[in-house]
Amino acid sequence: MNLSPDPAPAPTAPDRADGTSAADGLRPAPDAPRRRARELRLLLALIWPGQLLVVAGIVAANAQPQIAQHFHTTQIAWFGLAFTLATIVATPFAVRLGEVHGKRRVMLVLAAAGLVGDLITVLAPNYPVMVLGRVVAGLYGPVAVLVLAAVRDLFPPRRVAVALGTVAGSVGVLALVTPLLSGWLLDAFGWRGALWFLVGSTVVALLTLLCVPETPRRAAAGRLDRPGAVLLGGGLALVVFAVGRGRDLGWTSAGVTVPLAAGAAVLVAFTVLELRVAHPILDLRMLRRRPVATVLVGSSIPQAAYFASQSILIFLALFPAIPHVSDGLGWSTTYVAVLGIPGGLVTFGAGIGVGHLVRAVSPRTVWYAGLALLTAGLVLAAFHHRDASQIVGTGVLTGLGGGILMAGQQTMIVSVVSPEEQAAANGMSSLLTQVCLTLTTQFLYTLLSGGSTVLDGTAFYRDEAFTDAYLGMAAIVALGLLVSLAIPSLRRAQGTAAQGTAAQGTAAQGTAAQGTAAQDTGSGPSGEPGRPLKDTRTTTDA
Repeated sequence: MNLSPDPAPAPTAPDRADGTSAADGLRPAPDAPRRRARELRLLLALIWPGQLLVVAGIVAANAQPQIAQHFHTTQIAWFGLAFTLATIVATPFAVRLGEVHGKRRVMLVLAAAGLVGDLITVLAPNYPVMVLGRVVAGLYGPVAVLVLAAVRDLFPPRRVAVALGTVAGSVGVLALVTPLLSGWLLDAFGWRGALWFLVGSTVVALLTLLCVPETPRRAAAGRLDRPGAVLLGGGLALVVFAVGRGRDLGWTSAGVTVPLAAGAAVLVAFTVLELRVAHPILDLRMLRRRPVATVLVGSSIPQAAYFASQSILIFLALFPAIPHVSDGLGWSTTYVAVLGIPGGLVTFGAGIGVGHLVRAVSPRTVWYAGLALLTAGLVLAAFHHRDASQIVGTGVLTGLGGGILMAGQQTMIVSVVSPEEQAAANGMSSLLTQVCLTLTTQFLYTLLSGGSTVLDGTAFYRDEAFTDAYLGMAAIVALGLLVSLAIPSLRRAQGTAAQGTAAQGTAAQGTAAQGTAAQDTGSGPSGEPGRPLKDTRTTTDA
């Protein structure tokens, strides 16, 4: 018989890697202030490595015009595509290795590889070496995924939601501050100065990761789908390479048709493989369910167009005005960043607004509104992009539409999957968005090249190129609308969960705009890539 005035202690869960018990979040402890201070330090140590992709993406994107002119290249698209393709291929491997060897150890290795890639990029004597550096730097991409997964391992259960929201939500501040910072760096020190800043930022990320305790190691369930990852990355690389050479060599030339056909064949082989293996890198069997398929595909396509369209303004505003050669505006990077503040604020606020709105309106209705606003903003931008007031006005409209889409996607996913399926569905969504973004970005550069003039080895763009690019992105959003029309009725989100999901979704998905997504790519409910989902939720409009 227990005569103690205190209740008998509950069974203790296995200790966490940071020395706390998994049950800490379920009962008070005498050292609660110290534990909370430790959690705060851990949170601060995870924020920078998790959001470095946002900073690096914005700085790298804004540096592209200067890099293109310095190296006299017409293939500047590969500066971003090389990074994205490397991230797509590396992420599933990183997720599984993190489960086997510990996420901290894997993050340190990836950050070290990213630092090597940053150094190769900034010291590159020519453009091919720079692209190689971007491939190596892309190995850092999965760190954002592992950071969010590590939060679930290192924080007590009742604090996980707040910790995840803090890490993901910090992107809002960075997305507003980083354009101004990158503008100052590029205007004052040029593109090498900006890239040296990224080198220093990666060093800081490495140092902060050293302060993170190791996460629990779990035995991998099943074999890692290495062939699937290689086939996906190789197929996409071949298709993107072929599309990028279409205008220069002619769409019927062997230099285009051969890699295009080879890429298509590789992707077909990838599809067949994914339908057969037990633990696929991309569980295409999920797409057999109409609600899941229409939501994931219908949301990935227009978001890719929104993210890719951000590059148009960079070349429009930062390229010089040269009669009969270039119709750029010749603005400074800092000035462009200031003009982008209203649109950024609207995008960030849209997540909170959607969180409230979906409590009264079907997520599908909100999604259609976002598609309409984004399409209208892109079409207006196609014909009105010659002065600051037009740039701000269309930026606010597209930012509102894009913010609604990023937040709305999360509420729709919640409506078509069970809570146990949430992580796997987000993983599929993130990977599909990255695949669509890769193809859409190359299509964008193909449109721009159609109205370009090559001068001294550098492609400069005339006004019709910018018009065609904006209209092309609007057409892709319209394609997403056609797919979205097949989305079945969705239930309304309930309570504060809707607000948190939408706001966190906007923050996390914002990273994808820089070439990667800060979500659990390829991770199932237990962190297993491609874990099959069960159809357990009925969807109805309220």
